[in-house]
Amino acid sequence: MTPLSNIPGVPGVGEKTAQALLQGLGGLDTLYAEPEKIAGLSFRGAKTMAAKLEQNKEVAYLSYQLATIKTDVELELTCEQLEVQPPAAEELLGLFKKYEFKRWTADVEAGKWLQAKGAKPAARPQETSVADEAPEVTATVISYDNYVTILDEETLKEWIAKLEKAPVFAFDTETDSLDNISANLVGLSFAIEPGVAAYIPVAHDYLDAPDQISRERALELLKPLLEDEKALKVGQNLKYDRGILANYGIELRGIAFDTMLESYILNSVAGRHDMDSLAERWLKHKTITFEEIAGKGKNQLTFNQIALEGPDVTPPKMQMSPCSCI
Repeated sequence: MTPLSNIPGVPGVGEKTAQALLQGLGGLDTLYAEPEKIAGLSFRGAKTMAAKLEQNKEVAYLSYQLATIKTDVELELTCEQLEVQPPAAEELLGLFKKYEFKRWTADVEAGKWLQAKGAKPAARPQETSVADEAPEVTATVISYDNYVTILDEETLKEWIAKLEKAPVFAFDTETDSLDNISANLVGLSFAIEPGVAAYIPVAHDYLDAPDQISRERALELLKPLLEDEKALKVGQNLKYDRGILANYGIELRGIAFDTMLESYILNSVAGRHDMDSLAERWLKHKTITFEEIAGKGKNQLTFNQIALEGPDVTPPKMQMSPCSCI
């Protein structure tokens, strides 16, 4: 009986009052059949609640109806017909031309729209527990041979050329804070296929840190790619990355997939939707967590303080990002 979303609820009846009413007397029909018993319940306002319910009887039953999940809907469609089907390209093209969706028309004619939007038919739900919903996969050892740390403009330009040719690439930002308003960009990572990825440090400032491309110059070179809506990008929680880039005058475009959002849509109650959990659930891949390389508690380092030397920050960074799972 409490207001929720588009359900009006009864004025003056909050969650605690509703619980007291239902636990004390039962369902809505009982409340209206025996209103004299409401005054004997132990909650604030019990003595005047019967009159309040009577004044709002119509809205109370409307709220009850709106909150009830209908389980006996008769459908003319079968479960098979509700599965995702291959897109009807010719019909779409006709509609797009009719309503002058010029960009979509061009994308369909070039085959790009179908590539970006056309998902494989979804698997039919099985009678299994949430823990069993991820497909059976075999854990794969990821090679770091083609992971690179980019410290000079020439290498960055070479990688930008690779990214421009890729049908889709994974992308992530690294910062010194989780607050995208105050965070400073520390680095960016990209991947074009499994095991082929790069990390671009732009603000690692620990003692004896190697020379890096300046943040301003790196973003200047990357801006056309990041703002190109035809350069399709995959990421994890790209809303955050989009906010970070906006702080530097870059509007991230061409977002094709966001793994965090897709996980939530597939099953909002399956568990955590962070990248570490998704990699283990769907790929049987154990990522290196941020705490493993940065420590924890009051002595935890921010990413700009993590050294690029040694075994290289790139393998851990790539294992921490969706880039390794493209």
